[in-house]
Amino acid sequence: MRIIAGERRGHKIEGPKGSTTRPTSDFVRESLFNILREAVADRVVVDLFAGTGAIGMEALSRGASRAIFVEQNRENVRLIHQNLAKLRYEPHARVQLCDAYRWARSFTPVDDEPMVVLLDPPYREYEIHSRKLKTLLDDLLGKLPAGSVIAIESGLTLDERVLPDFDAWDVRRYGGTQVGFRTLVPSGEVRGLPVESSADALPFPDEPLDADA
Repeated sequence: MRIIAGERRGHKIEGPKGSTTRPTSDFVRESLFNILREAVADRVVVDLFAGTGAIGMEALSRGASRAIFVEQNRENVRLIHQNLAKLRYEPHARVQLCDAYRWARSFTPVDDEPMVVLLDPPYREYEIHSRKLKTLLDDLLGKLPAGSVIAIESGLTLDERVLPDFDAWDVRRYGGTQVGFRTLVPSGEVRGLPVESSADALPFPDEPLDADA
């Protein structure tokens, strides 16, 4: 595994042992950050269901001010600490050994600055805990400051069973992977996708990026 772009571009990081953790592919990770673009710069990024932490470390390389890694597997947490030390990002990171659902319920922003929350749940969560995932997203939507961005990856179809206010999400497909994006706009503005007049709006390309194109 490697960091794709930014100040640590090309640096290798350790991947998981065995098959219990499924890292986001380089292709999907690059596509994700091509869409997020400067939205991560100087912002706090939360890597939920962090696994190896590759997504959060990519965000740090691309200019995030801090990263919070939330992961419940102790071996993965050890791996995240190891990779942060290797990249010298320890001062800019916090690693929490915690269940992502419990973290979302107790999470409270410390200020009104927009954040970026990136979720890559194990694909089995969509099969057995779709309602819990939807509740988690509802919690985040109700707490995150305006201008914040949420991106969630899935190997299954992202639809109203998981995404609250489904029409407010921009869902992109990359081969067998889907990623849903949503920017939180201030109350009184149009919900969902960013508006051009908002300084915190997330710039989306005019056309979807499709791995099958």
